[in-house]
Amino acid sequence: MTSHHPGDESPSTITEPIVDYESLRTRDDVAFHEQTDVVDEEIVDEVAALADLAGVGITNHDGDLLFRRLTDTCSWKIPVAPVDPEADFATAIAEHVRETIGFAVELDGIEGVWDVRVQTADGEKTASRGFVTFSASTVSGSYDLTAATPQGDPVEDAAWFDELPAGADEIPGTELFVD
Repeated sequence: MTSHHPGDESPSTITEPIVDYESLRTRDDVAFHEQTDVVDEEIVDEVAALADLAGVGITNHDGDLLFRRLTDTCSWKIPVAPVDPEADFATAIAEHVRETIGFAVELDGIEGVWDVRVQTADGEKTASRGFVTFSASTVSGSYDLTAATPQGDPVEDAAWFDELPAGADEIPGTELFVD
């Protein structure tokens, strides 16, 4: 795993609330990725009903990456939180980590934005879902999961991994933190 940011460039800074991931499209310091897939109409409807997501890569002093499982049937993934319309992506993920894992985090930067769009073959129906992925470090400097005290409903499990866990669900941006 990488210790912070795998690229040659520093992550972009967070200068104001991010309530619309599209607003990051024109920033020179933010990597903006677009993907469009042709799918059945039912899939378009499903995607339209989903919230946008904020994710975060947190690496410890050994360079291991934090993964969590919300429930015992959930796949391992980096911390990720749904973002309600008009809510701030940065606040949503920072609160999620504090409430479910027990770390107060400082978001170090925006690592990337993914605009995932789906459409029917005729292009008549479309939907999109945005993912904003941040890098972060703990405010305390401690990465001890046994000492972390979640402020809300805790995750089923959280652990540090030096490689992608078997069966992990890679939300967009996970690959930035994996060697």
